[in-house]
Amino acid sequence: MSSNKLSISVRELIEFVLRSGDIKSVFLSSSRAVDGIKAHQKIQKRFSKEYDAYESEVPVKDKVLIDDIELDINGRIDGIIFDDIIIIDEIKSVNKSLENIDEDYNKLHIAQGKMYAYIYGKQNNIDKLKVQLTYVELGSYAIKQFQNEFTLKELEEFYFSVINLYIEFAKKIITYNRLRDESVKDLQFPFDSFRKGQRKFMNSVYKVIMEDEKLFARAPTGIGKTMGTLYPAIKSMEKKNSKIFYLTAKTIGRDVAEKAIKLLEGNGLKLKRVLITAKDKICLNEEKKCDSKYCEYAKGHYDRINGAIGELLTATDNYSRDTILEYAKKYQVCPYELTLDLALFSDCIICDYNYAFDPSAVLKRFFVEGNGSYLFLIDEAHNLVDRAREMYSATMYKKPILKLRRIVKDIDKTLYRYLGKLNSFMIEKRRECEILGDFMVEEYYSEDFVDILRGIIHRTEKIFGNLVEWEHMDELLDFYFDSYDFVKKAELYDDRYITYYEKIQDDVLMKLFCLDPSGNLRDYMGNAKSTVLFSATLTPMDYFVKILGGNEKNYGLTLESPFEQKNLCLLINNKVSTKYKNRQKTYINVVETIYNTIKGKKGNYIIFFPSYKYMNDVYDTFINIIEDDDINIIKQERGLSESEKDDFLGEFHNEREDSFVAFAVLGGMFGEGIDLTGEKLSGAVIVGVGLPSICNERNLIKNYFDNTSDNGYEYAYMYPGMNKVMQAAGRVIRTMNDVGIVVLIDERFGSNHYKRIFPYEWNHAVYASSDLLKKKVDGFWENL
Repeated sequence: MSSNKLSISVRELIEFVLRSGDIKSVFLSSSRAVDGIKAHQKIQKRFSKEYDAYESEVPVKDKVLIDDIELDINGRIDGIIFDDIIIIDEIKSVNKSLENIDEDYNKLHIAQGKMYAYIYGKQNNIDKLKVQLTYVELGSYAIKQFQNEFTLKELEEFYFSVINLYIEFAKKIITYNRLRDESVKDLQFPFDSFRKGQRKFMNSVYKVIMEDEKLFARAPTGIGKTMGTLYPAIKSMEKKNSKIFYLTAKTIGRDVAEKAIKLLEGNGLKLKRVLITAKDKICLNEEKKCDSKYCEYAKGHYDRINGAIGELLTATDNYSRDTILEYAKKYQVCPYELTLDLALFSDCIICDYNYAFDPSAVLKRFFVEGNGSYLFLIDEAHNLVDRAREMYSATMYKKPILKLRRIVKDIDKTLYRYLGKLNSFMIEKRRECEILGDFMVEEYYSEDFVDILRGIIHRTEKIFGNLVEWEHMDELLDFYFDSYDFVKKAELYDDRYITYYEKIQDDVLMKLFCLDPSGNLRDYMGNAKSTVLFSATLTPMDYFVKILGGNEKNYGLTLESPFEQKNLCLLINNKVSTKYKNRQKTYINVVETIYNTIKGKKGNYIIFFPSYKYMNDVYDTFINIIEDDDINIIKQERGLSESEKDDFLGEFHNEREDSFVAFAVLGGMFGEGIDLTGEKLSGAVIVGVGLPSICNERNLIKNYFDNTSDNGYEYAYMYPGMNKVMQAAGRVIRTMNDVGIVVLIDERFGSNHYKRIFPYEWNHAVYASSDLLKKKVDGFWENL
């Protein structure tokens, strides 16, 4: 890392320094990326035929030294026309009618062209150049052009006026970079010793970063996964200088990452990091409308945003949600846009998976327009499988189409016509579903349907400005986003997808369903130089490597648990079948096993069930046949709010004279991501093997993998279920000092099919039921 150099593109420089005014429909702009690229290519191809000498995508670079700061400025000229006077052509795609575009439509466009013209003119000794703006109307590809002629002297004055506006920010960045580099170089591990397996883990992480490789790591609870990834990632900045993306699915993962960085700060680290909070959760405007007519933070946002950034660059290195809200209010700017801007200046970005992997939410400034060096640290990577299927799938229902069609009838005939075609298509699919038993599958999607959605997207963007105050604008925008998402997923469609239609009462849904997300994940991970995927339950490893986009060349690491095996009493009652058809016969046996477990020692226990119904039925049986005043029982209700979840967990922190038992659902909010250390949790009973409910989607996944690798049942049902079991069991032993009991109840746990995917630390499991189980429980607690 050089201490006095900064690299920035012409576009980044212009957009940062010269932006002004209001936020205008910022949410619509992201949809233009792919269409804009296509428009550029189409116009460039046309111009290459129209002009005798034309060159497209011309790279340019310049170095500027000011106040001992060296700026590396780079960019790519859309097109150069070699005429009597050289013409630098800047192509911009728009959804507006060209009638509404004039020369002053966007001052950033001509500014970008002038910057390119100066660099090209200086390097080629050209005294006079023309800058041409070519506006392309998406859809029709009609163009409108504006030309201005400049001397090299005029361009030079403009060029350095822009740079001088940036240089004060550059000085702050350079000063910070020097301090950060020194702190990273001197940074020591924050603990006196390493946990068992932690050093091996960190060495592996550092190695794959240095080699620009991918690592899949099963790192059991207690190894210190967060520090084990962040510390070597930060140390690698001495040589790699990659921006770190710490990606997680749950809030607790983000909190743990922030805690680890604060600990390193206590050891002298200086590191800028930002937490990205979802737009709707950080918005300060009650109406949640990104328009200056409705939001005071959108009005004049760009006139004030650089003031907020300038102060924050020196005020703090921790751009937390609270800090961002504080400065957003102080400078009256949009907190979400402030967050994204601060990400450009941050070394570590802590955010949800979707900002790196979801095509509808991916951070465009890094992964579409940017070309920086990035590192992905993927926390709790087992969660990425189902999240990825969700991110790469898209659903469309008929009813919203018909409703919107009726609403827009007198507003816009084009939208009305488009929606009529969609509605007719869905009516026909509903008829076909009725013939085939309300469900049907196709191995393709309707390109005509997707083309109509594209038309709706373009039309909505074109008329949006005239409909801002329309009473039904929210419904139109909801459908716009759904259409955009559907189109983005259709662009990913390949043989790993199917399309299914399902009739639900009088409605019908169409879903582009991603059966195997590995290809898409592999592509999006390609945005990073290296990727580390880690979890305590990345078992079986070959399954996760395959489904998460890896291959046999990637590194795999399986570490042993750092906890003493004797601290966990693992018992398996394999004399009970909890298969759906047998559940009604199991209530008394399950209750007996639970009772024998919790009576061994006064304490707190969680009992996990595969469904709410099964849980409620066993709960009622327990209450009816167990008359024991020394047991306090609660059960998880459906749809708990965050405060209700906190209240539920708070029960484990209360001191009481009697045992406390919580009935919960396996795979739910209490099955992973919670820490109940010491006496807060003495044991867990897990009823069933965690299989997802049999449904059309799971069966489609099964059929797909049966056809591709003969392990459809494992991929669709068995492995996801066992992951939930292992996560739930992992709640019991969280620290080196914890001791506790885990009891598994299901006959399938006794089969070799399941035994072979047990984690290594379960090799001491004892199969016991009834009296033997009670003896083992009592003996465990007596022998401590």
